Amino acid sequence: MFEFDKYEMHLHVDRNLAPLQPYTPVQDVAKMSLLMWGEHCIECAAPGCFATCDLYQSRPDQRCRRLTYGMYRNQRFPSARGYGAEVTFKQWGKIEARGNTLMLPATAALLAERMIGLVAPLTNAAGAMMYRLTRDMRWSYLEYALLERFARWMHRVNRTESKPDFFLLEVYNPADVPIRMQLNMAISGGMMSKQTQLTKLPLPFRTSVVFPPGYSRHEFGYQQFSMITECGLPFDIAIIPDGETASRVVFLTADFIVHRKTESVRSSSTPKIKCVVWDLDNTMWDGILLENEAVSLRPKVLDLLRFFYERGILLSIASKNDEASAWRRLEELGIADYFLYPQINWLPKSENVRIIAEQLNIGLDTFAFIDDNPFELEEVSRALKGVDCVNVADIDRLFLDPRYQGTNSEEAKKRSQFYKEEFVRKKSAARFGSDYLGFLAACEIKLSIDAYAADDLDRVSELVQRTNQLNFSGRKYARDEILPILADDEVRKYVLRCSDNFGSYGAVGFAIVRFVEQEIRIEDFMLSCRVQGRFIEQAFFNYLVVSESGQRPQSLWVNFKPTGRNIPAQQVLESLHFETCSPEKGLRVDLNVHSLDCTFISVGSLSTSESGSGRVEASH
Repeated sequence: MFEFDKYEMHLHVDRNLAPLQPYTPVQDVAKMSLLMWGEHCIECAAPGCFATCDLYQSRPDQRCRRLTYGMYRNQRFPSARGYGAEVTFKQWGKIEARGNTLMLPATAALLAERMIGLVAPLTNAAGAMMYRLTRDMRWSYLEYALLERFARWMHRVNRTESKPDFFLLEVYNPADVPIRMQLNMAISGGMMSKQTQLTKLPLPFRTSVVFPPGYSRHEFGYQQFSMITECGLPFDIAIIPDGETASRVVFLTADFIVHRKTESVRSSSTPKIKCVVWDLDNTMWDGILLENEAVSLRPKVLDLLRFFYERGILLSIASKNDEASAWRRLEELGIADYFLYPQINWLPKSENVRIIAEQLNIGLDTFAFIDDNPFELEEVSRALKGVDCVNVADIDRLFLDPRYQGTNSEEAKKRSQFYKEEFVRKKSAARFGSDYLGFLAACEIKLSIDAYAADDLDRVSELVQRTNQLNFSGRKYARDEILPILADDEVRKYVLRCSDNFGSYGAVGFAIVRFVEQEIRIEDFMLSCRVQGRFIEQAFFNYLVVSESGQRPQSLWVNFKPTGRNIPAQQVLESLHFETCSPEKGLRVDLNVHSLDCTFISVGSLSTSESGSGRVEASH
């Protein structure tokens, strides 16, 4: 559902937007989530920023207007709801929902949306009255607070086995050029505490989505974000325009979805097969590999592999064999790319099938195991109830077996590819020794560090007014307070911009720095929470040490003052071995003892052509 009750007609100049072509929305939705999409700011520091932010514009509930006119119920656009949510993003605008995957029957979810929509005006009126009586601004957005708590409650009570098939976006782009946006799912920022370790949290799911002109449909398979939705922690979903651009979009659907076909399979006593696990020797190929390295595929095997793959049925291996030799032969036969999470070792095959199921996160009752050895088939059958065990001599019948038909739709092929991409991502992450660092390296983060220029004033003003979690000094500046500092030639001012392979984040940081003898002194540093946990701070510190100081400094000092809300900033400094100074305030790191190298972030400058990985030799 969408936040239509905060729409302001007088701000909506063009209300005549209509589609230029027909469209049939997704059909046969059995279940859907109840997500409540609201208007948010990517740099929100509410409620303090309402009084200090130059961009603040009051909505009817006195929260900040980051969509030009709010969310408009445009009934010219077809959807499962009978309308589209038309929005025009302003600077720093995004739409966001508190996450839950409590899958409700589609009719019940849509009915709940209508009921909430009917009650919203009454809740708004009650909140406005209480605000007039108490002058406590929090009452003015009573409905917002209640819906957030309701969404969190739905997430907590979700103990059902039902899981979404995918997250579905249906949109209409009225422009004649593509629009790029980012879809983010991540653990809520409120989960961060001094004891929280970023490397212990599930990796965020981020992807870049391009909306071509006109209608488009985008599906994101469950495996792409299941680590977020199943960890038990509160999570948020956000859709953010790329960089800091303004965009006009009509959202038809933005929900977790269970397809009716999937639901009918789940209700069946004999669920469809989703994954087929193969033995190798005398099953996949004729003979025993350790006795003959030139083994060849058995008849019908290649045809069956292609049959399963094209119908979205996943494939894996559980074989007692030498892993290096077996994988090399699979590559030589041209079939290695078919298999996900292969288990080639000397463990019991039932244990290997169980490991594959855990990696894929699908039920064992949707697994089949193919082997030539009756002993192995019996061992798996006894240990793993529900797994369909098939002798390789009988594989011809699988071409016609109803449980093994999958579906030949494009949707199934995409879903199979999602599993493969997740498999590749995990393999890549393992090479870095840490899932989180591997994930960051795969993001190809690029950091641009430039001297402050007059064109940066608006963005810098907002950063120094709004930033909380990564505000190292805890200080906030009104525009008239920051202007003298910006004009001071005795200090250096830096603006940080960031991008990765998901898109551009625009200007994300501002720092005020002095170079004093053999020490770098960071008097103020504000960094957007959008890039929290991506080691941008370390890359910036290293840039100052290597490229800006002229001679190798002995120490780096940061003006850090705890505020209760900037715990993430303190975590960063402590992880980089900053220590308390005495008697002065702040934190300092000894550069003769500790390195600040950050090799997986490419650092450069828009004003120079030089760039590199972690180390930059740029002239200024």
